[in-house]
Amino acid sequence: MTSGERAPAFELPRKLEKILSSLATYYGQHDKQVLQRILVNSRYHVHEGWSYDNWNGGTHGHAIYLQVPAIIYYDVFDNLDGVSEEICQGINRISNVQNEFIEKVFLELQDDPSLENWREHSGVLLHPTPAAIIGSQEQLLKIWKPGYLRLFLSHKASYRKQASLFKEEMDYYGVSCFIAHEDIEPTKEWQNEIEKALFSMDALVALMTDDFADSFWTDQEVGVAFGRQVPIISIRLGADPHGFIGKFQGLYGGKKDAHQLVSEVYELLWKNPALKPRLIESLVKRFEKSGSYNHANILMGYLDRIENAPPNLIDRLADAMKSNVQLAGAYEVQAKLPYLLKRLRRKQ
Repeated sequence: MTSGERAPAFELPRKLEKILSSLATYYGQHDKQVLQRILVNSRYHVHEGWSYDNWNGGTHGHAIYLQVPAIIYYDVFDNLDGVSEEICQGINRISNVQNEFIEKVFLELQDDPSLENWREHSGVLLHPTPAAIIGSQEQLLKIWKPGYLRLFLSHKASYRKQASLFKEEMDYYGVSCFIAHEDIEPTKEWQNEIEKALFSMDALVALMTDDFADSFWTDQEVGVAFGRQVPIISIRLGADPHGFIGKFQGLYGGKKDAHQLVSEVYELLWKNPALKPRLIESLVKRFEKSGSYNHANILMGYLDRIENAPPNLIDRLADAMKSNVQLAGAYEVQAKLPYLLKRLRRKQ
């Protein structure tokens, strides 16, 4: 373009937000949750006029740069090109702007403050700083079970017995819970341990007893979860959600026992698309270690809901019956697992 020419007034970039909304809805309706999460949670900018072809009066191609949150980016890291191309094709199928199209979609890692001290957090730095000790994988494995979904329980000390029962029941589904009074060694600096759990959790459950708001620490814990944008579930046990989570409806606890509460909380976790990949991974992990026929049958009911899974988890499901006799002898597993494996493999 010469200095006397005007830049083209492109139409497609102005319509992009509506197009992405429609495509995200399509992905949600066709069980493509990972692609939906990318579109819903990413920021983007457009390189207008990224390419040009003078065929048919001139056709302009644009490039889109999607800045993807780290928790989603790493889920698709091994298939960035394939995911980018699928999103690009989806946008062009919806767009009907003449002589304009999306030439390329690029997936970029969104800026994440937690990556600022990545060397320290790696746990392999030769001269570790305090941040390295707090963030090391070895330390995290002392408070979370490996492979399980990480759930932080925020509660007042007066409710510690009930919180412990809740934790035990959650383990049944492959969910690892952190409770400060149980999971911090007496010789550890308790604030560092709590911070370590808060900044590595996948979700938070607030046990809203009538004295919950009296604690400075419980509000701080909820605030960290809200700031990190991890899912929060509040259970009303005499008090309603307030502050940051006041706009969300709490789950009524009433006189429900731990077993019933955990069952309802797990259902809420399962319905959250952002947690689905982690839940599937943790469910497979727990399934591999099922302790009884009945346990295996119940977990099989949840596994049967899975619509998509990465190849490594499908292989682990297939191998599980060979290493755990409780699975081999469970009638629900025998009846449903072969069909689940066929269904998942067809979608690969």
